[in-house]
Amino acid sequence: MNQTLLLPTVEDMRTNATFDALMWALARPGRVQPLPFPGLLALAESLLDRECGFFCSDERLKADIARTGANAVALPQAEYVFASIGARADVSALSAMLSGNLLYPDASATIFAEAEIGSGTKLRLAGPGVNGAIDIAIGGVHPDFWALRAEAIRYPLGWDIYLADGASLIGIPRSTKIEVL
Repeated sequence: MNQTLLLPTVEDMRTNATFDALMWALARPGRVQPLPFPGLLALAESLLDRECGFFCSDERLKADIARTGANAVALPQAEYVFASIGARADVSALSAMLSGNLLYPDASATIFAEAEIGSGTKLRLAGPGVNGAIDIAIGGVHPDFWALRAEAIRYPLGWDIYLADGASLIGIPRSTKIEVL
């Protein structure tokens, strides 16, 4: 019997390591996860394929993400949203994101944004995956974003968030309660 051993490619190892960081980020809300490869594109490459719809507010990143085979769609139809959340206008545009429905709560968006992890607005997170509560600081996020999230979350409805800061990442699932301190 002739068996061929297929070794993972460098790309496979990169996307697998990035996927692991994404998984642990949502499993442990607010805990910083190291990213093996910086930038939002690495996150997109580890999750998106030709069956996914995405929205991206940055045209250069949008073109790069499109190479995954994923379909660029309008914000109200996007499962994956890559957007800036640093200005009021950016945040108000996000009110059209998918947040699921009671029959299909998973028909919701996941948002990816750049932020400054460890400085800025103080937040207290509580809920599944958090032992009691955890305090974090996030900069580069307009205060209206946290208010928009509070309005959108009606668990199990809402959206999950990934915030990336260079070589690190945090995740905040829709099940996490956030108190702005």
